[in-house]
Formats: sequence, structure tokens, C-alpha cells
Amino acid sequence: MMKTRENKNELTMQEAFERFLENGKSSWAPSTLQFYEKNVGYFLKFLSEAYPAGLTPEQLPPSVFLEYLVSLRVKERYSNHPLRDSMQVKGAIKNNTVRTYGRAAKVFLNWCYQNRLCSQRLTEHVRMPKPDPEQILPLSATEAEAMDAAFDPHIPNDLRNLCILHLMLDAGLRSCEVIRLQAADVVFSSGYIAINRSKHSRSRVVRMVPRLERLLSEYVHVFRIASGDGPFFRKCRSRDPIDSNVIRALFIRIRRSTGLDRIYPHLLRHTFATSYIMGGGNLESLRILLGHYDYSVTRIYLHLADQFFVMDADIYRLDPVLFKTGYTPKRG
Repeated sequence: MMKTRENKNELTMQEAFERFLENGKSSWAPSTLQFYEKNVGYFLKFLSEAYPAGLTPEQLPPSVFLEYLVSLRVKERYSNHPLRDSMQVKGAIKNNTVRTYGRAAKVFLNWCYQNRLCSQRLTEHVRMPKPDPEQILPLSATEAEAMDAAFDPHIPNDLRNLCILHLMLDAGLRSCEVIRLQAADVVFSSGYIAINRSKHSRSRVVRMVPRLERLLSEYVHVFRIASGDGPFFRKCRSRDPIDSNVIRALFIRIRRSTGLDRIYPHLLRHTFATSYIMGGGNLESLRILLGHYDYSVTRIYLHLADQFFVMDADIYRLDPVLFKTGYTPKRG
């Protein structure tokens, strides 16, 4: 039973956090649970450093959410990463990252207020930073080739990594969807992949283009993945399922090998979406393929695709099998 305002002072921030997560488990997708575990965790770490004596939700100062956002604005990129010194990164995290961290803390603090763990709405009248204004340029064909060249498909670990990359690039999967992919979800007989219980608990089906199907087939053979045999992607040595650390290490390796510092997981999905519209795909089909709830996010790719099409940009091109009409041949 939830504590009332009369005995709220007995609850620590950690206990409140645990109740917040327990409450969410009944309706959240696994990725949503992981989002709050990770990002509210950053907020609790900030509290432990700013207020070492510890606070209950009711004891949080009115300015705590603003203080947290201010601290994020000067937080260095990958500041807690064990390999930061070798990653050649500099500068503070972007506004979009601040907004992501801040949004998680805001939801948690509002939950505390709604459940009478604190008597003030601590997020009220606090403005989040504006989103980063710069456009995200999709991968060029040359960049995609350089990325692929960093891996040898005859080496099992590299073959697995190429499969991971091209699920994002040629099928538009999120990195969390790649991690959670099950062997039973990859159906070679029909050439489709089922993405189950993704963001907002939505499911969808995506097509395996020929190149992706060849990579996945070879991976299944090399790793001896049987249909219905648990997680699709495994670590080479332990055979345990891959996790987010595997994805992070993979993209660190790409950046080191290619010098392409701008490559990160969502850029591949972003490239898929932009390239899909450029190749002749329609907005509704793209919305379904990406698993978007509505057009508010999907629509940005229509504008991007028009821009790059007019400029005749060398954007990575998807397999024409995805379209009723293929790409317009490049001029010149």
C-alpha cells in the first residue's frame, strides 16, 4: 500500500524509486522500464552527491529539479565511461541528452507528488532546454562502406556485428529491439522479422532484404542458432545474450576504425527512414516500419528526403525490393 502524506518522511529516495519502478512494471514495455532505471538513476546519483546526508521526497528543496538541469548542462560527454580517455570526445552533453535525462527525472518527481510522497510539484515552472537545432545528416554510401569495411564477415564476432548494424540500417530497428530480438522472431521461410513488444508495447513486422537475409543466415549457421532457441544475438565466448554494453563497444570500435565520430546507433535508423522516402516509400508505410505511434516524428523524414533528393546527395540507398518504384537514377 502506498504511503500517505502523514508518514511520507519514512520513505527514502531509493525506496520511492523502487516503488515507482514496481508501479510501472504493470504497464511499461521492457525498454521503458530500462529507460527509467537508467535515467532516474542519474538523478539519484546527482542527489547523493549534492546532498550526501540523504533526503526523503518531502525534504527535497523546491529548486532541486532546476539544480539538476543546470548540472546536466555542464556535464561532460561520456564523463563516467571507463574508456572515455581513449574515445577522443570533448565538450558537454547535448541539449537533447539533457532533455532525455530531465524528462525521466520529471516523470519520477511528478509521480512522487501525485502519490503524496512530497507536498510540492517540484517540476512546476521549470523549463527544459530547447532541442538541439542542427539537422542530423543520414549516412552517405561512402560512410556506410567504410563502416562495413571495419569488419571481416569471416570472423564470427564481426559477422554478428554486421548483422546488428544492418538490422538498424536496412530494416530500421532500434538498438534496444536488436538486443531483445528472439530466434523465433526471425522467420527465414517468409523473409520477415517480427518486432514484438517494442516502444509503447507496440509490435510490427519488417522485411529482410536479400543482403540482410544472407548475413543473418550465415550468422545462424556459424553460431548454431536454432529456431525458437531464446535470444537471437549472443556473446561469442559466454553465449549469453548481448546487452547495451555490446552495442556501445561496437560503435566505439567503428568510430576508432573509420574516424567517423558522428556514427551512433540511431543514425542508422535515421538513415533507413530518410532513404526509404527518397527511394519511393510513402509516409504511412514508413510509420508502420518504424513502429511510430503517429506521424509527428515520421513526418520529419519527408522534409529531409526532399532536401537530399533536390541536392542529389549520395545517401546510402536501401535495396529496391522495399519499393514499388525504385530510386531515380543519379544524374551525370
